[in-house]
Amino acid sequence: MTLFVAASGANLAGSKFEGSDGNLVVNTAGNADWANVAGLHTGIDQPSGSNDNAFGQGTKEDDPNVTVVDGSIPPNKNDLTRFYEASEQAANGHIYLHLGWERLVNIGNANLDFEINKNATAGFTGSTTGPVTLNRTAGDLLVTYDFGGSGTPTLGLLRWLTAANGNTVSQCFSANALPCWGQRVNLTAAGSAEGAVNTGTIAEPIKGGTLTAGLFGEAAVDLTAAGVFTPGVCQAFGSTFLKSRSSSSFTAEIKDFIAPVPVNISNCGTIIVHKTTENGDSTFGYTTTGSGLSSFNLSNGGTKTFTPLNAGSYSVTENLTAAQTTAGWTLKSLSCTAQGTSTTSTSGSTANITLALGDTVDCYYTNHINLSPTIATLLSATTVNIGDPVHDSATLSGATADAGGTVTYHAYAGANTCSGTDLLNSTKTITNGVVPDSDPISFATAGSYSFQAVYSGDANNNPATSVCSTEQLLVKTNPSIGTTLSATSVDVGSTVHDSATLSGATADAGGTVTYTVYSNSACTQGARAAGTVTVTNGNVPDSNGLAFNSVGTFYWQAVYSGDTKNNGATSTCTDETLVVNPKQPSASTAQNLLPNDSFTLSGGFNPTGSITFSLYAPGDPLCSGAPTYTQTVTVNGNGTYNTTNTSVLASTEGTWRWQSTYSGDSNNLTASSSCGTERFTIANS
Repeated sequence: MTLFVAASGANLAGSKFEGSDGNLVVNTAGNADWANVAGLHTGIDQPSGSNDNAFGQGTKEDDPNVTVVDGSIPPNKNDLTRFYEASEQAANGHIYLHLGWERLVNIGNANLDFEINKNATAGFTGSTTGPVTLNRTAGDLLVTYDFGGSGTPTLGLLRWLTAANGNTVSQCFSANALPCWGQRVNLTAAGSAEGAVNTGTIAEPIKGGTLTAGLFGEAAVDLTAAGVFTPGVCQAFGSTFLKSRSSSSFTAEIKDFIAPVPVNISNCGTIIVHKTTENGDSTFGYTTTGSGLSSFNLSNGGTKTFTPLNAGSYSVTENLTAAQTTAGWTLKSLSCTAQGTSTTSTSGSTANITLALGDTVDCYYTNHINLSPTIATLLSATTVNIGDPVHDSATLSGATADAGGTVTYHAYAGANTCSGTDLLNSTKTITNGVVPDSDPISFATAGSYSFQAVYSGDANNNPATSVCSTEQLLVKTNPSIGTTLSATSVDVGSTVHDSATLSGATADAGGTVTYTVYSNSACTQGARAAGTVTVTNGNVPDSNGLAFNSVGTFYWQAVYSGDTKNNGATSTCTDETLVVNPKQPSASTAQNLLPNDSFTLSGGFNPTGSITFSLYAPGDPLCSGAPTYTQTVTVNGNGTYNTTNTSVLASTEGTWRWQSTYSGDSNNLTASSSCGTERFTIANS
């Protein structure tokens, strides 16, 4: 498809907008067209058909009370699809209005009216049906666009007249009663407007696609040259909509329309207040002076715009509440920028503005509140020995990501005091909230030490101090324990005890010492407890005494429990060796025997009765005393009879004598051996 680009016509004097080239794109570098115009406003019609709406019941331009109906416009009768509006205030001070329209079909001629109102009509939207009262104000504008099907369109301008402003019916364009549209000014003839309709296919960069000939028209109007805007008088228009007439006659019936869109066509001044907060947000109240300004509230990112404003003096003041002040909110900065000849000054939280027509003044309030971070700390160790290095580390929470400032690490003697002489005093610089570790420190004295980290704060963050009690360091000694046995070599059956001495411990060392004896040199086997004693001020009591009833080599060991200031200690197993030796008895001997005797009975006649054996000790040579041993054996015939002694030993030195006697019976007489006939002697020499 070949796109037609109309030849570039001359822009209105003082304007950069290409309003008479019949297309939507820039033809000359540095100019503006619909594809890049600033402040573009777009109106879009309802889709053509039964859902489309239009003015009905013979509505005419002078009628403020209109009726909106559905589906009254067929696609072949000026069925509008969209319109564009933009305005500019050029360097020459003139206000320029730019208008564009698009329709569904090309029926050759086009008769359109852009109504430009100061105020919007409430409830008048693209889907509205039924009666509508247009919100027209004296001085509202009507730009007429009449195109005969070829050539240049004719542009006209009418203003809304009311009797209240001293107007008469004779000033109306039509011979109707007031209010009415006033006499039409031919803008094209006056040279204060230009326009064109596309004569070939053109690109539509806003909605996309292309438009064939006769579907797009545009216009540019110098509203200042047309007398709408005059020096020193504030004029502002805030709503625009588009209508199509059934013919070129101004009194023809109004048909299709595209509902109003908000616009800003003004030579008045504008004051815009911008709000920024740092490190949080709150709602801030403002009071004002000057006609057209009122009190308002803003929070972070918000803006308040006052327009249209006449030239004059204005002020805006921010008022912090007591609660905001208590919370730490401050006004960090206030600055204003002004266009044209307007001037500004600031005093505290007040912006003073001298506003000129057509100028915009922007005032920027920045409020700041410091965050209140916390600082948490972590020691590299909580228990160390004397001389061992330790360092502290810290982490900020709740600070800004770019937090700076310093953290100073402190160390103090004592548990949770954090006062007195600072033993560390290590200051580190924070970068983007990251806190370096402290310098290392070691201690020569056992005891408890308290650490603390203090954050200096910066422009966005309040200072913070870690809790003293959360960082406690215990420094301990490394004592040794020496031991001494009461004896290192003893005979079996002897009792031995151990003693111990602590070296390198604090003077007030406490805890316990446990003594144990082992049967091997690794002190792992045959353990015998020798008692646990309490250490008082470093003094260690002796162990219990242990009796050793078997020979061998034994190993003693003492184990110190340690306490809050002193580490535990264990003596070396092989440092305490005890040898238990066997006993050496003396040699002396004495013999003894188990004496027994025999008695042979012969020549008797079937003897019965008994034989009594008696043994007398060496001290009784006559066998007259009590025998040491006696035994009676029953006789049953002739024969030899024996004692059966198994328990009485003869061990006394000297001569032992037996005497035996047969008792006899009724057939046999008694018979005896003489004292000493049987004897034996024990001699140990």
